[in-house]
Amino acid sequence: MVSYPIELVEEDDGTYRVASPHFPELVTYGDSEPDALMHALYALEEVITQRIAKREVVPVPIKPAPDLQPVELPTQIAGLLELYWRYNLGAFAPERPD
Repeated sequence: MVSYPIELVEEDDGTYRVASPHFPELVTYGDSEPDALMHALYALEEVITQRIAKREVVPVPIKPAPDLQPVELPTQIAGLLELYWRYNLGAFAPERPD
């Protein structure tokens, strides 16, 4: 199981805004809390697959703070991510000065 924490905030107009501490580019909205969570899952999948396609860093999730809500990735995306980390994490490590 791989899950990422998200911030879910109710806006003045009754919609919900979703953001992620791991992915600054992820911002989405929903008409209700369940709708926002569904959009959060789709947005997480998109951000992660785009980063993998570009061979960019996909951060390992942190344990969510009490004010953040975890969103669990589907098994297929989680499996892809586990393989990506296993075979590419060393490529993202900063180079050590000689």
